[in-house]
Amino acid sequence: MQTRARSSPRRHSSARAARLCAVTAGAALLALAAARAQQTSPGTAAAAAAPEEEVVVEGRHEGPRMWRVRKGDHTLWILGTLSPLPKKMVWQPDTVQEVLKQVQEVVPAWPAYGIGANPITALRVYIEWRRLQKPPDHLPLRQTLPPPLYARVSALRARYDPKDSKLEEMRPMLAARQLLSRVFDASGLALQNEVQQQVLKLARAQGVRVHQDKLKIEDPVDVLKDVEATPLSGEIACLDAVVTLLETDLGPMQARARAWALGDVDTLRRLPHADDRTACVAAVSTSERVRTLIARAQDDWLIAVEDSLTRNRGTLAVQSMDRLLGETGALAVLRSRGYQVEGP
Repeated sequence: MQTRARSSPRRHSSARAARLCAVTAGAALLALAAARAQQTSPGTAAAAAAPEEEVVVEGRHEGPRMWRVRKGDHTLWILGTLSPLPKKMVWQPDTVQEVLKQVQEVVPAWPAYGIGANPITALRVYIEWRRLQKPPDHLPLRQTLPPPLYARVSALRARYDPKDSKLEEMRPMLAARQLLSRVFDASGLALQNEVQQQVLKLARAQGVRVHQDKLKIEDPVDVLKDVEATPLSGEIACLDAVVTLLETDLGPMQARARAWALGDVDTLRRLPHADDRTACVAAVSTSERVRTLIARAQDDWLIAVEDSLTRNRGTLAVQSMDRLLGETGALAVLRSRGYQVEGP
């Protein structure tokens, strides 16, 4: 009988730390960009004040129709994704599978990240990531936060996850992500967006090339040190923004998740969208190194899709609705550059 060699837990932890290092820089610490510090519009403020019950969208759904961007006889299909989505929804990829038969390349929403293969670097990243877990001055959350904010955090925890004992020992930025995850789960929402991963899996199964640019992080340990050096005031502002979001915008987020599942793009346009300049992004962007990394990650997608559209007769790209829609969104940018854009 053959036996499989077991991977070292440290190796897994090092790889996980490397990924978290990249996501921290690119998405305000573990996808906290999903923690939208957006303002509710007048039409949704009343509904947002009292969060709805658990959003239920069961069964199989395709989501919105794709946009088509044309340049001569070359076509780019864009699948708009969303986070969070209804956690009981099963994504139906029939349309994507048909499009994959017509394309030569798939462009993901974000580049891949790498820190190199040096085991010493991986170990140093792991050690720095472990250090980042510890709260400032090793104080519990109740001694770190202003009393009014701590009371609001405690109220959310009591309502959505009263048995959570880990929150108290987390630094404010990580507490924000933990709180976000717990409230989403209790509200029928899934923080992790698996749609892109399914697209890439289908593409590889059908032999379609994935345009996976690799954003090399030359100094991952220093990136984590920069994040660890985030001023406490910035971390508190990040947590405050997430708490405000969960207190006021849970209803609209549930409505957006439901609209995505049902393919209702008109509703997605009407409901408020995320502001890229969230308090959490600002909190971790205090160093030039992190700001540069975030800018590179955001710019690479448009560069990649234009390059792929020029080279290929057919391309499929994935991107979040928040980055696609609006007057300054990617679709508007592509229109301004002379491309023909059609879609829902």
